[in-house]
Amino acid sequence: MKRILRIGMALFAAMLFMNACDVEKEPYIQGAESEKFLLKFEMAGVVGTIDEDAKIVVLDFPGGTDVTQMTPTIAVSTYATVEPESGVAQDFTNPVYYTVTAMDGTTALYMVTVVVHDAENEKSILSFCFDALGDDGIGDIDEITHKINFVLPAETDVTQLVPTIEVSEGATVDPASGVAQDFTNPVTYTVTAQNGTTAVYTVTVVVETGNIEPTGKTVLIKDFTGARCVNCPAAAEYAHNLQHQLGEDHIFIMSVHAGYLAQPVGSFPDFLTDEGTEWYNNNSSNPLFAVDHVALTDGNTLYVEQIDTPVTEALNEEQSFEIMVAPQYDEASRRLEVTANVVALTDLGGEFYITVCLVEDNIMGWQTIPGGVDKEYVFRNVLRGTLNGANGEAFEGIHVDANETFHFNYSTELNSDYDADECYLMVYVYDKNQGDKILQTAVKKIK
Repeated sequence: MKRILRIGMALFAAMLFMNACDVEKEPYIQGAESEKFLLKFEMAGVVGTIDEDAKIVVLDFPGGTDVTQMTPTIAVSTYATVEPESGVAQDFTNPVYYTVTAMDGTTALYMVTVVVHDAENEKSILSFCFDALGDDGIGDIDEITHKINFVLPAETDVTQLVPTIEVSEGATVDPASGVAQDFTNPVTYTVTAQNGTTAVYTVTVVVETGNIEPTGKTVLIKDFTGARCVNCPAAAEYAHNLQHQLGEDHIFIMSVHAGYLAQPVGSFPDFLTDEGTEWYNNNSSNPLFAVDHVALTDGNTLYVEQIDTPVTEALNEEQSFEIMVAPQYDEASRRLEVTANVVALTDLGGEFYITVCLVEDNIMGWQTIPGGVDKEYVFRNVLRGTLNGANGEAFEGIHVDANETFHFNYSTELNSDYDADECYLMVYVYDKNQGDKILQTAVKKIK
């Protein structure tokens, strides 16, 4: 018996040794297997600025620096590896991409950009402020995204603000410093370097909200549909009739094409999105519905005749958030900048998220109907994707106070196939602690 015990202990020790060899680092940190962060990137004594959200690293060097053979020192998460490796020289004339791989095999891709400051090519906004507003009027400049953000006190008049702008030596800015602008919506500033190259900055001014009048609860119906689903047109018509009956301004229907019957075949349109597929989960048939995410999170959705009661109940719920959406769309570049301000109307506890959806209305295409195919069917409010992922972006903290305001900024380039005149932003806030229940929705045309 003692011999067996000794053998067992020896095997156990060997297993511990093998595990230690697997991770190659001590002590082992439980839960770190999936971490894949680039923690530090340094070259020639310059430490890079890491934007973790955008996965971008920027290093600034003076004019004349040779960037064709630079050797970085890189630090990454415990147990993670990086490729190319730390200590290996690279040509940074153009951005270089680094892949950080966690112990579980998942990866994160970082773009490293080296900026060599050439006086003739300098085109940065160094400072942007509204002198008349004192400390509140100093802008927060993000040089990586070229965004400048302000949060101003409630009731500030933003229609005639005069900025003082400092730019790179020898560069110019348009609109010019000292010229009043209406900052009700974001304003773009173009900085032109001595050599004629340009950089565009977007200035967004958000005014803190005092006590506001609630506009009422707004309900979002997600209609899971497909162009090859023979019963889907009738189901969509039922939902829209219900919307007309109960309140067009407080019920919105978003068509989410997902599942087998949404797969594009032949001349049927391709409206599939990664987000829609993720929301659809493991369902196998269409049409199906979710009302403010009710019955959605467990993979079960509602049939059309089951939505009346949850829609009515949702409309009668107390409004907990107000959502204000301010889009700015540039026709030439098809660039869409979005500011979303969310105000809590009462003290709330929960795990709150915001999701920003891009929706296109009135799209003509093939749709299966009883007895054949309607080749000129008009698809309504089709999900084209989101600006912040299927799950959206989390609020900071797990408690919000009445009148507390949260600010979110997003940008995207509109697909050339989309009709900008028919595109909307459908923005909703949900609480993960309530099974992802949507608490409020807002809709805004991008133009």
